[in-house]
Amino acid sequence: MFHFDRNFGLFIGKLPDNNFHKHYAMQISVSGNSNMSLLIKNGTEISGNAFFLNSKVAHRLKSENNQLTILINPLNSTGHQFYLTNQKLDFVKLENSLSKELIAILLKFESSKVTFESLCTVVSNILYNYKCACESERHFKDNRILTALKYMDDNFERVLSLEEVSEKCFLSATRFLHLFKEKTNLSFRRYQLWNKVIKSLPYLMQHSVTETAYTFGFSDSSHYTRTFKETFGETPKFLFPKQ
Repeated sequence: MFHFDRNFGLFIGKLPDNNFHKHYAMQISVSGNSNMSLLIKNGTEISGNAFFLNSKVAHRLKSENNQLTILINPLNSTGHQFYLTNQKLDFVKLENSLSKELIAILLKFESSKVTFESLCTVVSNILYNYKCACESERHFKDNRILTALKYMDDNFERVLSLEEVSEKCFLSATRFLHLFKEKTNLSFRRYQLWNKVIKSLPYLMQHSVTETAYTFGFSDSSHYTRTFKETFGETPKFLFPKQ
């Protein structure tokens, strides 16, 4: 079962044969009734029932029973908070209130005490409570990048041009790109691709990959599929078998 929101997506199901992959999104995975196996491509392997994985970490997660995986946009306020907490770590075994809250709602769903729609709402509220207090903490030590992130989040429904965002920060396009990458460890282009892929999902449910690719400004279906996999770690075929 899948759900996608503007700044995160989630999946509930088994992962008996998951291949090595990496993606732009940060990942949180929890399981209620059994340990999962997490293998990092450098050879590290651990077991547990809750993990956080940083952006762009090659990994393979296996779970014989249902698990809940949440993929988070690293450039929204929740993703930024996880970046600040775990920026030097490829992964971490979660044993905190966040994992307990997520496991609790997964168990309620599995026992039919809540619907899938209710679970999605609860997960959204949980993530909201973990968002970063950027404005008060001044983590970036540069208000211009804070301004850019807030402007992009406020205007998520539009694909913003580099020039528009850099002007809001009173920076040249070149200086903005350099500063943005320096402060967030991610590129402005990746944010734009996340934006377009998320917006394309409802359309993809009813149309082919090729139609979706051209409608949302990708050069062809291969470009769309490649971007989709880089973002979520899976192809559109995995999410929508009819494709």
